[in-house]
Amino acid sequence: MDEAARGRDYDVATAQLGLGLAAIHTTTELVSGIISDLCANPQWFEPLREEMVACIRQHGWTKKALLEMKFTDSLMKESQRHHVGDVAAMHRVTTAPVTLSDGTTIPKGASTMVGLGGMRDSTVFPDPDGYNPRRFLEMRQRPGEENRWQFVSTSPEHLAFGHGKHSCPGRFFAANEVKIILVFLLVKYDWKFTAAGRKADEFRGVGFTTDPRAKALIMFRGFAL
Repeated sequence: MDEAARGRDYDVATAQLGLGLAAIHTTTELVSGIISDLCANPQWFEPLREEMVACIRQHGWTKKALLEMKFTDSLMKESQRHHVGDVAAMHRVTTAPVTLSDGTTIPKGASTMVGLGGMRDSTVFPDPDGYNPRRFLEMRQRPGEENRWQFVSTSPEHLAFGHGKHSCPGRFFAANEVKIILVFLLVKYDWKFTAAGRKADEFRGVGFTTDPRAKALIMFRGFAL
């Protein structure tokens, strides 16, 4: 933080709270969304567990093991696409007038954001409202796109982590963190919704949150690792 401040005074406590705001609720929301999606589509529990157990047994608790969890990675990105959290991202304030290609001029001092509706674009994501946890695994199998659709990859089509120079710098840590959390939650426990099931994500302010009233039944299944 001192390096970023470049000699300017700043409130250390506020800066730490800002880091927490950026890191804690986003990870919590993503994990909640993944568990919710799996409870609604329980056929994917076992394929996930099989991959997780195989990777950990082969590589141990290493970054290599987490990197090899490609199906898990794809599922995380698909759930992130469904539970993006906000209606827009990449908030910026113009420091000078900007003229767009269609002639529209954005004045200096304007607040701008990029809408996230493109993450449901059917020309990019067939059956965009459907839940397909293998979607990005299959997209990574296209020639030349092996790395384009990783969980940590950004693109104009998937802006959950932003894009360009100011993409979320914590996404690499978050990817490993979420995978470790999921290994413990899924390999160690069985999950299913109660009879009430779940409702759609709730819209609050400028963002969405996974149904906070959804309830799941959890049963200890032992630990296979």
